[in-house]
Amino acid sequence: MIPFFLARAIKSFIVCTTYISNFLKRTTLQQTFLKKCLTCKKRKIVRNTFNKTVKMFASRTARAHENSSTASSARSLGSRRKTTTTAFIGRAMMFTTKSSLVEDDFLSLPTSPNKKVNALSIVMKRKGVKTRRAMRNKSIENAISEPELTQRVTGSTNVTNKRSTKEVKWSLNRAPFEEGGLSEIASGQANSGIKQWGPTNQTIKDWRSVYRNSSLSNKTQTKLDEREIPERCVVDGAIPKDLRGTLFRNGPGMLDIYGKELNQFFDGDGLVHTYEFDGSEKKIKFKHNYVETKGFYDERAEQKMLYKGAFAVGNPKGDSFYNPFDFNVKNVANTGIVEWNDKVYALWEGGKPHELREDDLITIGREVDEVLGQELRVPQMAAHYRVLEEEKTNERTLIAFSIESQPSAFPFTTNKAAFYEWNEDLSEKKRVDFDVPNATFGFFHDMLVTENWYCLFQNPTSLDFQKLMTEYMFAKCALAETIAMQKGKRPILWMFPRSEKAKKIGTKSYELENQFFFHHINAFERENGEVCLDSVPWKFMDFSMNLDMVTPAFWQDGSRTEYTRFTVNPYLETDTNSIKQKSLSERCCEFPCLNPKFAGKEHKYVYCGGSVVKDARKWGPNQCLVKYDVSKCGPGGEEKALDDVYYYGERSFVQEPIFASKPNGMDEDDGYLLQLVNDAGEDKTFLYIFDAKKIGQGYECKIELMDEHVPPGLHGFWSPQKI
Repeated sequence: MIPFFLARAIKSFIVCTTYISNFLKRTTLQQTFLKKCLTCKKRKIVRNTFNKTVKMFASRTARAHENSSTASSARSLGSRRKTTTTAFIGRAMMFTTKSSLVEDDFLSLPTSPNKKVNALSIVMKRKGVKTRRAMRNKSIENAISEPELTQRVTGSTNVTNKRSTKEVKWSLNRAPFEEGGLSEIASGQANSGIKQWGPTNQTIKDWRSVYRNSSLSNKTQTKLDEREIPERCVVDGAIPKDLRGTLFRNGPGMLDIYGKELNQFFDGDGLVHTYEFDGSEKKIKFKHNYVETKGFYDERAEQKMLYKGAFAVGNPKGDSFYNPFDFNVKNVANTGIVEWNDKVYALWEGGKPHELREDDLITIGREVDEVLGQELRVPQMAAHYRVLEEEKTNERTLIAFSIESQPSAFPFTTNKAAFYEWNEDLSEKKRVDFDVPNATFGFFHDMLVTENWYCLFQNPTSLDFQKLMTEYMFAKCALAETIAMQKGKRPILWMFPRSEKAKKIGTKSYELENQFFFHHINAFERENGEVCLDSVPWKFMDFSMNLDMVTPAFWQDGSRTEYTRFTVNPYLETDTNSIKQKSLSERCCEFPCLNPKFAGKEHKYVYCGGSVVKDARKWGPNQCLVKYDVSKCGPGGEEKALDDVYYYGERSFVQEPIFASKPNGMDEDDGYLLQLVNDAGEDKTFLYIFDAKKIGQGYECKIELMDEHVPPGLHGFWSPQKI
């Protein structure tokens, strides 16, 4: 048997090699190599060979174009268009959502560059992929007319790399769209043409450029290293006098590990930084420290990459030895941050929290087993939590959760979920456990809480065993990529009782439409027992996506989000299809927040980062601060959410907004929004402060972060000044 399969493999290799040689001698994709080879049964070999061949073809054509100094300008333009079109369509096919495009479809594409615009739409339509031709054609035309994206250089021994280059030149034949309230843009007073805008290759270059190492030192910072952001950095406006408290932020700070560049920022080492406001109009106290996890500490000492991240491929050390049975990944502690009565924890859902000292952010506890005096019942803790506030007493409660990644008890079909509650004085308020059947690889990222219920969304993900055995075991993909959405599997809403009233009903579960959940907004109960759960689900999720794979086609439909409301009544005896789902806005958004006083209660306003384009299919990176008004989205109503939007400009990219309540505020939107923004054009990071009542009218204050670069972070926390 073995010699037989070996002979077939050698024969296939010889056939493929011969046709590759012939294929590379021509300049089109319609070659007999594909026509003949695709009729045989060796489609896996052909598919891999084909993808490599397309890349090689584009690279050879690009080099030929660059080296041809005698070509006329018209001929050069045609060559450039042809190269760009070929590379773009190759990438677009791999990114087209829910399609089954394969190598056969390339055979029918015309060779003329000016016809390729409609060709991709024709192929997609033939394969059953929904498309809006005019929108998609515009995106493809933009890609054709722009310079090809510069490929990254990997394996560099220098920390400075393509993405860490400070200056990104503007290459379009128009000026960038400027920042301003979107109401002005919509009325034509500024940025004419923004309604037709779509992300371009320039957008992608700008977006990638901000994902590089922070300029902040990765050496341990002490109390003596705390500094004030000087008055000159307040470039516009004034810091509100009634803004008193500390903004905590956490996110990937090192995206180049001593010469090894990361193309997935989820693997970056956690950088915690804080901004303390004491009522001064011109001063902010600033401090930072990297979370000194074991992996970060050891790699800093050795000045090289030693540990594998969840999204790393192969051996991070770079030597030839690769142990595929080592499933341990580096705890990067880069996702969440919480401060509770001077106790600070950096959170990462794949492992235990790290404790930081509040006054200097130095790590004082690695992967702790106790949080705020409570022993973790599950050997990890989620990066998300909720803070509920009593309306009459203003007493706050911190609620967190953890869930087993793998069952620990016989018969190994049920995972344990634990919920923890703390009072402000650090005393334990409640701690409960629940069993969640068949929840392994369910990826429970966030939670929601109401007066009577704890709510978790289980994603339709499972272990892709074939990918694990055929790719991960041979260092062809990252461990995270083996967790994938499964066809036919549906997400599940789990509702666990929090009160005695809910305990009489018990745990409830509901199957949902196929989608993927990262972040939720809020949940609340109506008088009739109905529970409304607001979230921002993704249409689908593929963990192989990274910074290098994004093209303009990515933002045409694809894996996008929308503000969505789920409504269910757990007190009614109905089937699992009784849950209602409704989209409240067509604007793509992420990283939502609201006034924490309304967590677990019915709310009117939600704030998030969002796309400048509001469309059912078209979207883009988060470049706006969005305020949603959902007061008219009542039971049975067909009203959509209203939005007030501030656009930061075409070359700026936003981080998560954080709400800070005003002292003695009466209305739900009596507060300030603090948001970090990366400006790729100026290569600067800014902190914006808005009055939550008037987002579209512009900011209260704009602060430059002392010529420091802080890459896009993940989550933050506002700690009010203690009285």
